[in-house]
Amino acid sequence: MVTLRRLVVALLLTFAGPPLPAGEFRIGIGPFIFAEDGLDFQVSYRPEQSHWQYGLRILRYTDEFNFYGTTLTKTTTTQVGPTFSYLFTPEQRGSWYLGVSLLYWEQIEKSSRTGTSGKDSTTAPFFGGGYTRKIGTAGYFNVGLFLTPVSLSTRTADSSEESTGADVQLQLGFAF
Repeated sequence: MVTLRRLVVALLLTFAGPPLPAGEFRIGIGPFIFAEDGLDFQVSYRPEQSHWQYGLRILRYTDEFNFYGTTLTKTTTTQVGPTFSYLFTPEQRGSWYLGVSLLYWEQIEKSSRTGTSGKDSTTAPFFGGGYTRKIGTAGYFNVGLFLTPVSLSTRTADSSEESTGADVQLQLGFAF
């Protein structure tokens, strides 16, 4: 019973804490959201008067390798994790930025012919930058490229793939 009481007190203290300082909250989607099983989503927050922007990146898409019109393999890539960016001119409508993200990165390659699959995953730092700009009063776009020195390797009965890490960021979204 003491444990339950402590849990309730901890939850009350969490909600009773100071609210998030005024700043900018963003929710954006990218082009992979329109793929059959795709997900391309990013949320971020920048405190008022700060150059720093903190976020969460969620990306999933499937790529098919075709040979003479026949699908040989399908590779599903997933990247999820926190992002941190430094905006050079946050007081302007548009700003170049540098950033880093720590993404759980997974690839699953499946042979369409034999059904065998290979999987590899890691948690890796991605480094890069880009440009972000407000659109009107409640919109924004973001273009960025993040790379990692880590690679993943998958193998099936028909193929093998060595993937170098890249996170291409293209988002349209709302800022409030």
